[in-house]
Amino acid sequence: MATIARRDTVSIPQPQGLPFLGNVSSIDPELPTKSFMNLAAEYGEIYSLNILGQRKVFVNSVALATEVCDEKRFHKDVAGGLKELRNGIHDGLFTAFHKEPNWEIAHRVLVPAFGPLPLHGMFDAMKDIASQLALKWARMGSQYRIPVADDFTRLTLDTLALCAMDYRFNSFYAEEMHPFIDAMTTFLKIGGSRSRRPGFMAPFYRAEDTQFFKSIEFMRSIATDLVRERREHPKPENKDLLNAMVNGEDPKTGAMLPEENITSNMITFLIAGHETTSGLLSFLWYYMLKSPEAYRKAQEEVDSVIGGRSIRFEDLNKLPWISAMLRETLRLQPTAPAFIVTPNSENGAVIGAKYLVNSGEPIITPLHCLHRDPAVYGEDAEEWKPERMLDENFNKLPAAAWKPFGNGARGCIGQPFAWQEALLVVATCLQFFDYRLDDPSYDLQLKSTLTIKPKDFFVRATLREGWTATKVEHALSGVIGGGAPTHETSRPENVLPDDQGIPFTILFGSNSGTCEAFAHTLATDAAAHGFRATTVVPLDSVARQEPSKEPTVIVTASYEGQPTDNAAHYYDWLSSLPEETKLDTTHVVFAAGHSDWASTFHKIPTRIDNLLASHGSNRICQMGSADAKKGDMVSEFQIWEDDVLWPAMKEKFGGNSRGYDETTISPTVLEVEISSRRASHLRADVSEARVNAARTLTAPGVPESRHIEIELPSEITYRAGDYLAVLPLNPSATVHRVATRFGLAWDSILTITSKTGTTLPKGPISAHSLFAAYLELSQPATKRNLALLISAATDADVNAELESLASGKNFCAEITDKRTSLLDLLERFPSIPLPLAAFIASLIAMRVRQYSISSSPLANPHVASLTYSVVDSPSRSGQGRYIGVASHYLSQLKPGDIVHVAVKPSTAAFHLPTDNENTPIIMVAAGTGVAPFRGFIQERAAQIGGGRKLAPAHLYIGCRHPAKDLLYFDEMTWFEKLGAVEIHHAYSQAPELSNGHKHVDDVLRADRDALAGLWAKGVRVFVCGSKGVGDRVKEIFMEQYEKRAIKMGKSGDRKSAEEWFEKVKGERYATDVFD
Repeated sequence: MATIARRDTVSIPQPQGLPFLGNVSSIDPELPTKSFMNLAAEYGEIYSLNILGQRKVFVNSVALATEVCDEKRFHKDVAGGLKELRNGIHDGLFTAFHKEPNWEIAHRVLVPAFGPLPLHGMFDAMKDIASQLALKWARMGSQYRIPVADDFTRLTLDTLALCAMDYRFNSFYAEEMHPFIDAMTTFLKIGGSRSRRPGFMAPFYRAEDTQFFKSIEFMRSIATDLVRERREHPKPENKDLLNAMVNGEDPKTGAMLPEENITSNMITFLIAGHETTSGLLSFLWYYMLKSPEAYRKAQEEVDSVIGGRSIRFEDLNKLPWISAMLRETLRLQPTAPAFIVTPNSENGAVIGAKYLVNSGEPIITPLHCLHRDPAVYGEDAEEWKPERMLDENFNKLPAAAWKPFGNGARGCIGQPFAWQEALLVVATCLQFFDYRLDDPSYDLQLKSTLTIKPKDFFVRATLREGWTATKVEHALSGVIGGGAPTHETSRPENVLPDDQGIPFTILFGSNSGTCEAFAHTLATDAAAHGFRATTVVPLDSVARQEPSKEPTVIVTASYEGQPTDNAAHYYDWLSSLPEETKLDTTHVVFAAGHSDWASTFHKIPTRIDNLLASHGSNRICQMGSADAKKGDMVSEFQIWEDDVLWPAMKEKFGGNSRGYDETTISPTVLEVEISSRRASHLRADVSEARVNAARTLTAPGVPESRHIEIELPSEITYRAGDYLAVLPLNPSATVHRVATRFGLAWDSILTITSKTGTTLPKGPISAHSLFAAYLELSQPATKRNLALLISAATDADVNAELESLASGKNFCAEITDKRTSLLDLLERFPSIPLPLAAFIASLIAMRVRQYSISSSPLANPHVASLTYSVVDSPSRSGQGRYIGVASHYLSQLKPGDIVHVAVKPSTAAFHLPTDNENTPIIMVAAGTGVAPFRGFIQERAAQIGGGRKLAPAHLYIGCRHPAKDLLYFDEMTWFEKLGAVEIHHAYSQAPELSNGHKHVDDVLRADRDALAGLWAKGVRVFVCGSKGVGDRVKEIFMEQYEKRAIKMGKSGDRKSAEEWFEKVKGERYATDVFD
């Protein structure tokens, strides 16, 4: 490029320095990252520092980082502390200089070892070490102060060693950390300090330097021993990194890695592969415990995906919230705190159209600054908000806005390994434990070597409800998947000899080895379909050759938008073909890729497919594809192979039509065997609690409302406003209806087996227990249920009536609105010969019901009360009565009975304000909607009893008649006298007793002036009741806003009122509305 005119550039800001030392004193040697953040706050998007005579440029904005991430203009610079590490790890992947030969060889040799299939094969080893951590925490108990960073360091070191080199450090079986950790920490810390001290000071640091080189000697001795052991005792079956380095040949040059480089890369992997991941997990635990809502979502996600079974590889792709938490944690606390580049050109480079960086000058991008750029992340960039990193939002970020794994070709080769390990560990740890900060007032502190971790951070772990250390051990040692799935378990034996069948060609482009594996899978499967693969070779093998006339299947991927290493020549040849060149060929392409790289996703496969078609090649079928982000590329490939490729190949070229033996696949997914032994199964997903008291709150003649008090297990806590989830039983009458419909005796025993997996209990179970405890019998039927009945019906008139019910309007009116269940339909159409197995398979599992807790832990921390209405009315379907499952169950409980429950936190907004002394509250409810407010008022009464002076509280409550269904009259009267609440009544059947007001909204309108005054004082509003109550109360507050807006000269229209309401909802206005 032309020489850059300095007159066209501006100076990069720089602090005033000291003679000779420059700006060394501007950097805190214990925590450089904090210094960089302070300097960025002072100087903005760019500044420079003079460190012992060398200028270093720091860029902090995404706009400038986008430029310096351009590998056509800049390359990685091994400088500062990183350069000092070359004393120990030489030309390893992390510390190799730009274009150093061994880096290129090692990179090409090792990339396949981090591909999707090898990572799948490492899953069990990762799970092995994660299980050791979980068992340690389970056995140590809740009194153990978990040193978070230390325990995660043990975990990640052992995981890396086992997966990468089949070596066990056994860190969880020793009190002290493995000596490698101490040596590594010394090496990193002193390496950083050596880079910041002048050379003439070396004599004053001889003791420190002695430690530095002793640490290097120790680490290299361990790595050398591991390499020697593998050479003396080969393990050809292992697909680990050590085998790849010891035995791997560079696919481009055929060269093998020198022994010294293997040793250097072993240490590199042991350091980088565990140090950064342990930091990520440690920071995640801090942010998660400081954000209860995010923590709850993560645990609910784990419960939903994994439940009580052993985690599986395919589960990892089903954890979007945990993935978002990890991304957001790496945004705020990237454990490798910076990356460094320097201009490619000897003339330097201009960035930001005005800042000149000279050749050889390092450009440092501190990630703590980059990842907080308000131009990208907004004014709340300092806040930990995982939702900003959910896939949809994450994919919209500029490429340079999130760089925790470095940049480009010199980025972290082990990112997929680290991500898989992190997801597995987080899911496993959340599955079994509840966590809390050891010191609730702890605020994040950092400690730094070359990486960053939390300092003095301790938590405590308590086994979750239903789990014991023994149960955890059993769960973890349950179903442990093997390596990557193969066809061996489902593929029929070849139906043709190897030398027969229609010939075809398979070409592949593969860096990680995944597409190559798919290609060989196709070749193996071909004989079962009447085909024979004559050629299975890389795409480059046929570049610039006459294309085969055989049908050709191409399986390939993109690598950062470019062809794979073994497809580049083919792609260049195909792209350069003259437009008029015609190819007399047939082809199909299968594309592999990762959608996180949206701009280049499937770019090369799609381009190859289109180029071939543009030159006259006929497509056998549409291009297939797999997305590594979805977590199971193997399944996606198999589905495409079975459902798309082979049928198209047979249609166009013939072949054997047998394929897989469909007679071996049973259409029945559930079988039920009836016997006469009784069995009982208990649910374990909730905790046992005991009923202390139960009573009716209403008078005869009105719908029944009841009160129940439940003594909670000692480990369960709650807050006023939370929910209690109850696992109910179906009413006996409903269970009896099922037995009658299917002719089951009272003592019938059912034995359930399933070919697709089921949540139902294994082994014999009594019919009564199954239908009472495990299945929803009263849920409205679905269209799939109707389709099942239609397929089973043998009577034409019945079939026609069912088809009419399944139509759009009829389905809503007759099924959904009337809550017509599948059982109702079977009783309505008794001639339908539906098998019992089909009926059971069509039902959903029994689910918990949530009720607002109507007490406060300040009244009694061990007891929670519920206030509920009993649902029992004529069924809208015309089939008997509609009985509410949970309310009927609760109404039958007596003191001493056992009930299965779990506390579920309500939304953050639906709790009493922290500043009770200065924040007034308004509570609005009808009927049993008073439940959470009884808890609020109980809490306020306890606080007043303790001498606190609280802001006013107003309860607006509606019911039919004070003598019939005014709940807790005596108690509320006492609370009102105490000053805990002021109550405003509305009686729909006796308005003369409530100042003419029939409904709560009438009372609120009458008190509009008082409401306006309370709103001006910062009142918090809570509403609990039916949707109708919620809508009417919302309307009143919107009307209040419109009047205030008009008085202030603002627009008081409905649109602005809606916008205002959306802003205050969840902050000053919280609802718990139900139908």
